Amino acid sequence: MNIKFKVMEEKDLKGCALQMIKTFKEEPWNEVWTYEQAYTRFDEIMSARVSRGYVAYDGDTVISTLCGRIMTYMGFKELWVDDFSVDPEYQGKGIGSRMIEFVREEMKKEKDKVSYLSLLTEKGYPAVKFYEKNGFKSDERLIFMSANVYEK
Repeated sequence: MNIKFKVMEEKDLKGCALQMIKTFKEEPWNEVWTYEQAYTRFDEIMSARVSRGYVAYDGDTVISTLCGRIMTYMGFKELWVDDFSVDPEYQGKGIGSRMIEFVREEMKKEKDKVSYLSLLTEKGYPAVKFYEKNGFKSDERLIFMSANVYEK
């Protein structure tokens, strides 16, 4: 393996979309993304001046992506992770942990200090243990809420 981590550029989006499709069709997600949907998701996430994206390559193949937005709060900033995945063939080989460490180092370079990495993940999924192993903690003060636009 010749793994290279780098800041995401527009030219990386095609590979990111293909990697996302491959990753999320697997258990436990079983999601069926079209190329257009996956590409559009990355393009949307990366469209703001506060957007940040990172990609890992093995040769010419994207094997991991992490992207999100820097959000400002009273007294601190965080990178809100909108999407993070590792190709199933590379899971369990330390690529995800190396990606998080790469992102932490990149956040230290930001002119305005970024104090936290934050994200949402599904309860009971293997990702929870992975995030805990990499220093993430759940915040019992928070609850995720959403509303259907078409229902009240």
